Amino acid sequence: MACGILKPQVRGRPGERQPGSRQALFTLSCINALNMADRYVPASVKPQIQAELGLDDWQSALPAMAMTGVFTVASLIFGILADRECMDRRLLLASGIAFWSFATALGGFAQNLEQLVLFRALVGVGEASFATVASPMITDFYPVAQRNRAFTIFGLSAPVGAALGFGIGSILGQNLGWRWSFYVCGFPGILVATSVLFLNSPPMGINDECEDPLHSDEDSVDEEESDSEEESSLPRRRTCAFLHEGRVLLSNPFFLAATIGSVAISFAVGGLTEWYPSFLVRYTDLSQAVSGLVLSVSCVASGFGGAILGSKVADSAARRLPWLGSSAYFIVPAAFMLPGSALIAAAVNVSDPTALVVSLVIGQTCFFTYMAPIAALSMSVIPVHSRARGSSLQILLCHALGDVISPPIIGHISDTANLKLGLQVTWVAVLVAGLSWLAGYACLPRPPMEILPKQRKDNGAIGWVLRRGMSSVCGCTSADESSS
Repeated sequence: MACGILKPQVRGRPGERQPGSRQALFTLSCINALNMADRYVPASVKPQIQAELGLDDWQSALPAMAMTGVFTVASLIFGILADRECMDRRLLLASGIAFWSFATALGGFAQNLEQLVLFRALVGVGEASFATVASPMITDFYPVAQRNRAFTIFGLSAPVGAALGFGIGSILGQNLGWRWSFYVCGFPGILVATSVLFLNSPPMGINDECEDPLHSDEDSVDEEESDSEEESSLPRRRTCAFLHEGRVLLSNPFFLAATIGSVAISFAVGGLTEWYPSFLVRYTDLSQAVSGLVLSVSCVASGFGGAILGSKVADSAARRLPWLGSSAYFIVPAAFMLPGSALIAAAVNVSDPTALVVSLVIGQTCFFTYMAPIAALSMSVIPVHSRARGSSLQILLCHALGDVISPPIIGHISDTANLKLGLQVTWVAVLVAGLSWLAGYACLPRPPMEILPKQRKDNGAIGWVLRRGMSSVCGCTSADESSS
């Protein structure tokens, strides 16, 4: 769909990094940080919201449940719109960013539980457009061999955003009131939304040789012939198109194993982010502002450390161990989940603040190692024109079975027993994630991902950001970018 305010599409050479990739990755990463900040602000001021609106633990979890529930349903719609290219995906991104930012600010005007639930539900609509479009768009900018690194950069923005949400929310909440936390984190996003209109939008699937990475070209020809013979059955099949697409995606064993682990991590992260600030206030002598700062520092340290560690170890293992190859993207995050679950168990059981913080930081570092390897694997093993729907299906399952249900479950346990008991489910979920990826490594062949030897000029994720990652933020294309 043509639009005069959009940057004209620039097409690069297939199989290489596309023009404007660095500008796009930097912009989408910054927006992802804002997305995470908006998502975690309510948890940082939960005690104040409960006190003013008179909510128990179960009721205080309902706004988060509404946001993730609506987010889950809306992601299906945006996934279909993006895959069918009904409109330019940059317009989808811009409208979604503006919508969720405005809805976040509206949360500060809520006068009762019903209004707060409504406003948080609206946040889920806007966030869904970004979540379903951003990952496939990054996949189109980068060839297979560079996607793990690109998703590492993108993943680093999540802990930064979480830190901003916890830090800004708790400090403003304690000094100005919880409503100001919503205002400050919400309104700036409306201005940021226009930035995506000036990004390049490469053709869908330009960096993928075949439509379906699990099947060869000959198989694709056979399938096309078979489809033409069964043309009469297509109208009936289209009536359940999404269900059929879901079955096809979940029949992909690599995608299924990656998704099961992601669901378990989503369950754990949803419970921790919603309830851990309250845990610190109730079970330690830390104030709300100090608790927010502790969580901010831990999010940045563990998020950066975990994302970079997981990406580097997975890439190194895949390149240097020929017998392992692309299976490293399963076994590396699986190996880190086992100590991660033990450390998270310590973080929700010990009372000494120092031991608690150390266990939390190291434990989060371990389970954040999954972000880049699992994201790169998930997007690389599904067909090109199903990626947005695959992303939306993964979002659906991660939220419907993960962070939609974990906060109210923990809140109910807290009301009937205590919060410490409720948080025990989080470390168990981290352990389940590790076991699912371990099963993917042990029971499946190597994922169909291209593994290239390390190049002489390849300085890794950190060097890529510091030396080259920001060079095209202005929108210009360097000689290196056009030739690499």
